Amino acid sequence: MQAPSIDRALHEVSERFDLLKHPFYQRWVAGELTHKELAYYAGQYAHVVRAIPRWLEGAADCDQAHRDLLRSHAAEESDHITLWDRFAEAIGIDAPTLRATPANAATATLIARGDELVAQGHGAAVVWSIEAQSPAVSAEKLRGLRAHYGIDETNGGQYFSVHQELDRDHEAQLRNLISSRDATTQEAAPPAAEAMLGAMWKLLTSAQSN
Repeated sequence: MQAPSIDRALHEVSERFDLLKHPFYQRWVAGELTHKELAYYAGQYAHVVRAIPRWLEGAADCDQAHRDLLRSHAAEESDHITLWDRFAEAIGIDAPTLRATPANAATATLIARGDELVAQGHGAAVVWSIEAQSPAVSAEKLRGLRAHYGIDETNGGQYFSVHQELDRDHEAQLRNLISSRDATTQEAAPPAAEAMLGAMWKLLTSAQSN
């Protein structure tokens, strides 16, 4: 698959699962989420935040040519776990409680699917599926937090302010990496991204009215 073709295929997958069209994020931006829903989401998405560095390390283990880049990316994301902890704290969840929050069925399925795909050599596509939408999603989430929940980049929203910028570069790096892989790996990337985004959609659904 040529680079323009893989880029187009990945873009089409991301468009098909546009997370900003999910009712949960639409209600977030409109300030319609209850505190209970926001807190529940924070506990569930924390599992994803903690999995991303592990997935990137797994991708590095499978890709010697891009190992340093992927490990650097993993280190950055590992540092961002603390930023998610600060967001959770801003909505009233302390670190021990956050760490003890179990994954629900939808979250557990997402994490397990990500782990499986990484083990199969598709770690770049797994993380790309999240980071491709992260700039737009993070910007909108931060806008909603500022307008309706009293949270901005100075008091718990830094995770979103960082990712609305940094993931522009991360997305491009991962997409270019995918484009450089062999044809079989390239062809598997869009289905892998689709599986992850479908699972993310279900995680958001699970966070509503809890």
